[in-house]
Amino acid sequence: MKSYLSILKIVLHGRSAGKILLATILSFTFSIAVILCTFGLMDGFDHLLKSGLRHSSGDILITNRRGFFNLSENIQTKLSTVRPLAVAPVIQTEAFALRGDVSKGVLVRGIEKNNFSNATGLVLNVEPGDIVIGNELANQLRLKIGDPLALTFSKGNESGESLPMIQLFNVSGIVKHGIYQKDLRFVYLNRAELAELMGLGNKINLVILATEPANKPLESLEPIKAQQRILKSQLESDFIVRPFWNEYDFLIEAVKVEKFSISLILQLIVVVAVFNIIAFVIYIMEKKAQDFFFLRAVGLSLTSLNRFWFISVIIIWSVSCAGAHLLSKLFNWSLQNVSFLQIPGEIYVLSSLNVKLDAIAYVTVYGVSLLWILLAAFVGYLKLKKKPIIQGLRQEFSA
Repeated sequence: MKSYLSILKIVLHGRSAGKILLATILSFTFSIAVILCTFGLMDGFDHLLKSGLRHSSGDILITNRRGFFNLSENIQTKLSTVRPLAVAPVIQTEAFALRGDVSKGVLVRGIEKNNFSNATGLVLNVEPGDIVIGNELANQLRLKIGDPLALTFSKGNESGESLPMIQLFNVSGIVKHGIYQKDLRFVYLNRAELAELMGLGNKINLVILATEPANKPLESLEPIKAQQRILKSQLESDFIVRPFWNEYDFLIEAVKVEKFSISLILQLIVVVAVFNIIAFVIYIMEKKAQDFFFLRAVGLSLTSLNRFWFISVIIIWSVSCAGAHLLSKLFNWSLQNVSFLQIPGEIYVLSSLNVKLDAIAYVTVYGVSLLWILLAAFVGYLKLKKKPIIQGLRQEFSA
């Protein structure tokens, strides 16, 4: 350790060496942070999108091409083949929310508190006369809990006959799904009350199934895909069985593809940072050539010098990784709190973004950066190996 510190003092002697080393570390730190944040943004987007969709749609949604239907024992028996954790019968219809001179098209869902909460993980308590709305709708209509909200929607039966109907409700809750369009368009009523208003009796037009724990992040979509195929084979052809991500399937696939391609492109930033490290190594070798000659002349072995370089680049890598981690945390905090970094939800689907990094992301990014920096260490090793003591002796006497 003492020999390492002694060599380090020689290397860093003078202002220029220290400044170049600091610039090298900052460059490498920034390059790793850029890749980390890119990985984290894409993983965060994927996680928030799936989480938001599940909080509004459960795992599997079942509708009927003919419209409303009864959830008979026969259908329930077929649903049980996938052993659902929860089954939520829902009435879904379109309406207009009226607030003064402003109207918004909304999707009304008539739900029952317990089974809907079990199926989606979204805890809603909707009593008769109450309405729960999304936070974006509340912001645009300037609504708060306790305010009245009028809905106008069709009153009709399954044959399509309909009459307009206006009903006044009390805002009893404001919910956040995390998906901009759903926060803007989804409203929730008591199912029994909505069925009575529409004259439906016990009929529904949507069944939401939970086949995986609602509050547990999904590691893979394959189990739900398999259960979807089973239900398709069990139910009649009139029924449409869709997974929760169906409407945003193209986005999920695009994130997978872009994550790989962008990560390859961003390696160019790491390469530039590695060139800075190599330039620092070459600079030190040339600037401190006489110092290294004297060290070797008084007995310092080539192995000790090589060990110094490899330990030094590992320390540079470690400091850069720690700095990149801190920068990614700072960037994530900024996404949540700095106004100019807030994204428009109507364009980017989500109401907000965050950086989500797991162990695989850290291992991948840090591992690749370690390979690059070991390449720089190898360049330093070659420079030392190619410069024997006799060459240093000639340089000393020629100087």
